Amino acid sequence: MKKRTAKILVPFFMSLTLLTACQKAPEVSSDDEILRAKGPSEDAVEAIVNGEEGSPETTEEAAGVSDGTNETAGSGTKAVSKNTEAVSVVLGGGESRMKIDAEVAAVPDTVSTLIMQADNSLDETALRDFLEPQGEVKDITEEVLAAEEAERQRVEEIDEKLGEGSSMVEIAGVGDESRIALTDGNRKAILFGNTGGSYEDALLKEKCFVSAKEEAQKLDIKDMEAGDSAFSLQDAKALLVRKLSLLGIEDIHLSIAYIYGQDGFLFYEMQFSPVVEGIPVADSFGQQDIARVYPEGTAWVCEEGVANVEVWNCCMEQASEVKNGKILSFSKVQELLGTYLDDGSLLCAEDVPFSTAELVYCVELRDGKLELAPMWSIHMDLEEYVEYVGQTGRSDLVWNIYIDGVTGELAGAE
Repeated sequence: MKKRTAKILVPFFMSLTLLTACQKAPEVSSDDEILRAKGPSEDAVEAIVNGEEGSPETTEEAAGVSDGTNETAGSGTKAVSKNTEAVSVVLGGGESRMKIDAEVAAVPDTVSTLIMQADNSLDETALRDFLEPQGEVKDITEEVLAAEEAERQRVEEIDEKLGEGSSMVEIAGVGDESRIALTDGNRKAILFGNTGGSYEDALLKEKCFVSAKEEAQKLDIKDMEAGDSAFSLQDAKALLVRKLSLLGIEDIHLSIAYIYGQDGFLFYEMQFSPVVEGIPVADSFGQQDIARVYPEGTAWVCEEGVANVEVWNCCMEQASEVKNGKILSFSKVQELLGTYLDDGSLLCAEDVPFSTAELVYCVELRDGKLELAPMWSIHMDLEEYVEYVGQTGRSDLVWNIYIDGVTGELAGAE
């Protein structure tokens, strides 16, 4: 399926973010949305989780997809490197079959569930470091709060005229409504609720806006050498991580990236989530349920530096942890997927492959803290899925699946 490139410029909703980023939403129990195996499949799931390692059943087509080098017989699996394997299989049968065509990284034997809270180490000193001022620093917290209140009133007036109820968006998360805002006249940095923050360099941001008038090129985020050879996506990510480290975010996982360029100036637009203990936090894939928490960020980065960055629910410190059992291998995950396809829990078609399979942290808001639990995430490329829906009119097929990394439970599918 041909991939189309599109100019999708992620806007930085500064006023809206400041109004909503730290508001607490009603807590949602994971039980409200979890899909569970029922009936006979419960025994099958338990047998797979507790059984010896084995090869999942595949179709005849899948069994012959690789060249046999370092291949597990019949599994459609081939070693790519010491820590990564290429998996190309078709699971299921009849009208519900899914194709996985992904490189799967090795996972730890065990991964704890982490209980995270707002980062209490973030203060004005930390924000000043994040600002990296080039001139005299001014506290503009009161101005920011006043601007927020003015925006709130403006939206309320519009809502009142339309008579359709409140249009204010409340972003779920932890923390409080506190603000600290500093500027040096050109650069501006804001902390909200000790869980998120924003930064902009006005001059660099203006350069980016000029380049953004041209068509964007979507990049393969798995190829960190993508982009411009003189300043690659990897280079841009490194600059961004250095900046975010000033807020205690030491690594990130890219979910989407674009490059814009004009008249010798180029910049990268990136959407990302934090990496915690070496494991990325699950991405929202553009379909946010406002009652759920999605630690994520967006940024514009050019060779001269970071022009703009915003993070939500990314600034966290560990409050406690819960030890888990052994993490399921992806071989067992394939067996589980076959079971869920057979019992009707998943409805798939192999026309679009599931191109990503990775162990991630899924986030739940519980008692004012964030619970990060290990899950296997198996999903399609969203643009390919949308294109397929447009061509076929079928929107009933699953494109994004979560399997509990320890119990094998089907924890979510959409």
